[in-house]
Amino acid sequence: MKQTRVPEEYLPVFCKELHGLVRSGIPIGEGLRLLREDETDPEAMAWLDDLCERTQYGEPLSQALRDSGSFPDYMTDMIYLAEGTGKLEDTLLSLSRFYERRLRMKADVRGAVTVPVVLLVVMIAVVVLLATKVLPVFDGVFAQLGAKMGPVATGMMHAGQSLAKVGTGLAIAVAVLAVIAVVVALVPALRERFARWVRRTFGGRGILGQMAVSRFASSMSMAAASGMSMEESVELSAKLCGGAREIDEKTAKCRERILDGVSAADALSESGLFSSRDCRLMKLAEQTGTLYESLEDIAGRQEEESLRKIDRLVGAIEPAIVVITSVLAGVILISVMLPLMGLLSAAG
Repeated sequence: MKQTRVPEEYLPVFCKELHGLVRSGIPIGEGLRLLREDETDPEAMAWLDDLCERTQYGEPLSQALRDSGSFPDYMTDMIYLAEGTGKLEDTLLSLSRFYERRLRMKADVRGAVTVPVVLLVVMIAVVVLLATKVLPVFDGVFAQLGAKMGPVATGMMHAGQSLAKVGTGLAIAVAVLAVIAVVVALVPALRERFARWVRRTFGGRGILGQMAVSRFASSMSMAAASGMSMEESVELSAKLCGGAREIDEKTAKCRERILDGVSAADALSESGLFSSRDCRLMKLAEQTGTLYESLEDIAGRQEEESLRKIDRLVGAIEPAIVVITSVLAGVILISVMLPLMGLLSAAG
């Protein structure tokens, strides 16, 4: 029976555990039983039981992982290749680092996006509250005194009144969108389709494109270390970081150029996946036999650069939201206080 997917948070830990088993010379079947005995999570126990049952009859680790249906295809493909080339220990360690990098990047992106979104929601809530609740009160007071608020405050109040008239319909629309978002987030098939659409539409440009290139370089590094040919490495890596139209076109062009007999560095340069500086490093690495290390270095630098861009973007968005909120509040206050001060002066 097909097991549930292993959470991505557990993949680097599990790969590190498998690396320790292989390095110590413990048979995979026996090592998995040891992991099963120390496990306390019911879901982890379920798929460990399945793996123990499969490996005790001599089934290779890659086949057991693939048949369980609990692990990513990329992981099972890399382990299968490593078993054939005798580099299982190195590949498991690389997989552990690869999934650690992916988790760290996701956490950094999530943390960077959360604060601006919260600030934006607070700003909208403050403006709506002022326009629909506070300004009408001041407008009534000024009307009794025979005066009017400033044009900015009056305009915002009218906008708030129009918003209040369609408030029920707007609330229903927001509720429907929220329900759709929750359903998409909870249903794996819908979540995957939405993620594919986002990757296809936005994943090849800007920061998302750079993150995809980072995953491509990291995958290429692992494939090269496992003994794959450049053509196979590009094909497998393209499956992992693909989905975006621009990235798919570049990886396809890279593979075609390699099939034409062009070196990996030249193919990557012509495809536009890597910068000219990175391609020069690739050429040097091909000559010195350090292609694996060079690709790993490129992946790390691409990841760091994408995270720096996110930090810079967030660093610009947060002050902008604060400034806009402060300016709106200040303009509203001036539009209300100036007429009030005029009335007080006239009364005095």
